[in-house]
Amino acid sequence: MLDNKDKTILDILEKNARTSYTDIAKTLNLSEAAIRKRIKKLEDQKVILGYKASVNYKKLGFSNKVVMGVDTNSKDYFKVINKLKELKFVKELTTSSGDHMIMFNVWVKNMDELNSYSEIINNIDGVTESCPSILHESIK
Repeated sequence: MLDNKDKTILDILEKNARTSYTDIAKTLNLSEAAIRKRIKKLEDQKVILGYKASVNYKKLGFSNKVVMGVDTNSKDYFKVINKLKELKFVKELTTSSGDHMIMFNVWVKNMDELNSYSEIINNIDGVTESCPSILHESIK
């Protein structure tokens, strides 16, 4: 069971996973050792699954971040997922129970690149529909 201090630690790390134990300790008025133990416990319990960099795709020369939704028939579902896993341009591949069965992000330099990626995806055996949505600036 997580207490409010654990939840605060998670909030802090979600905003910036590089926040030091010392800074978290100051925020929570705890010792640095106590923060280390709490974070270790959260990692051991698989509450914290890992740490990753939040990348500014525009600094890498990409103009847009696109969320792509893909549908497939049930017999080809896992085949399509495995094919998408192989594509280097596919990021954050997830399954969904919403409007589309499979969702992922793509970074593109221009609309020609998006069209090219869409064509590759639509040509995967078993894909019945794909729907790109261009994201604008993050609000939070």
